[in-house]
Amino acid sequence: MGTSYIEYKGFGFWSRDNFIESWIATLIDEIRMSTAPELWQDVLIQNWEAQVQIDGGSISLDLDELLSDEMRRDRVRHLAEQAVNRATGSARRTGELFVALLAGNLRTDASSPINYL
Repeated sequence: MGTSYIEYKGFGFWSRDNFIESWIATLIDEIRMSTAPELWQDVLIQNWEAQVQIDGGSISLDLDELLSDEMRRDRVRHLAEQAVNRATGSARRTGELFVALLAGNLRTDASSPINYL
């Protein structure tokens, strides 16, 4: 079972790939249910679906690239906050860490102890 590092603006967290895959599927569903996705959201969805389908041992969500401004970050954070309520098990914890990361409340990096899962 692989793990990947989810990074945004120099901070991030490690999670098991299957937890990330489950979390991203839940978040994508939330984005699709909210409204008709804008072009940048379609690109985000396509990127994330490709990452989940590739079984290469490392998931890259490209948050710095895809959430290139505050409006995008805030929109995805808002949808992620809603999606956390539908996530289950370890995917829920991964979602909580994802929301904290986008909110600027997570200050761990790739070398931090993994005591948050």
